[in-house]
Amino acid sequence: MEKIKKQKIKKICIIILIIISIIFVTIAYCVVNFLYSNNEYSKDEKNINIPIFVYHNIVDKITGTEYMQTTKENFIGQITGLRKIGYEIIRYDDLIKYDKGEKKIKEKSLIITFDDGGKSNYENLFPIVKQYNIPVTINIVDDNVGKEGYLTWEEIKEMSDSGLVDVYSHSRYHKDPSTVNTNQYVEDIEYSHKHIENIIGKKVTKIFTYPYGLYDEEKIIALEKAGFIQNLTDNKVNESSKLDLSRLHREYPLNDSVFKILLKTFYRVIRYN
Repeated sequence: MEKIKKQKIKKICIIILIIISIIFVTIAYCVVNFLYSNNEYSKDEKNINIPIFVYHNIVDKITGTEYMQTTKENFIGQITGLRKIGYEIIRYDDLIKYDKGEKKIKEKSLIITFDDGGKSNYENLFPIVKQYNIPVTINIVDDNVGKEGYLTWEEIKEMSDSGLVDVYSHSRYHKDPSTVNTNQYVEDIEYSHKHIENIIGKKVTKIFTYPYGLYDEEKIIALEKAGFIQNLTDNKVNESSKLDLSRLHREYPLNDSVFKILLKTFYRVIRYN
């Protein structure tokens, strides 16, 4: 009996080892495939996840609310680290062409955005953008331009003229959307968009980002009819098979390491998609 019992235990141990080996090999394959596979796909070829990152201010040192501030050191570490494992930073225009079937994008693609148009976008972010040659989006509040702590129109035009910075509307007054009726809200966004075009002197894609991450379906539908691509801020990840340009998702990288960013993104894909 003792011998039979030992044989059974031995078999169970072998089975457990086999299962562990299969799991390890599977994980290793997925990791290697993720790190080294970065082919280009059209929208109908493969379902891919497309993160859109949202930042506010790039600073030397955190002195306030963390979600509003990312240090220069951490931001540089994030963009260089993500590039090392194959990520390509794309623009909204690339995403639009991809959605229309006019362009392929890499399996590991992402968009980088900044909200509010704080002064640090020019003083700290812009030098990094030029040094590492990366495209970024800055969503400005029309009424804040030129005020203390915010970008000037001259700075906005200079960044736009660099060819690396896309500038879009983050509203005219940065009001809670629920406090403004829909017709007036659309009118204000149209004003902000046209003002940006007039200042930088070129045609701008109609892209809008909701202040405070607040929105309602009535305004989404109205702005969609007006031709606006729209950004929500809900910490979800865009899935190409369900891509909706009127309800694009964005997530906060904060001051996280590249590993933590990838882990959070993976978790959000599983949780929400």
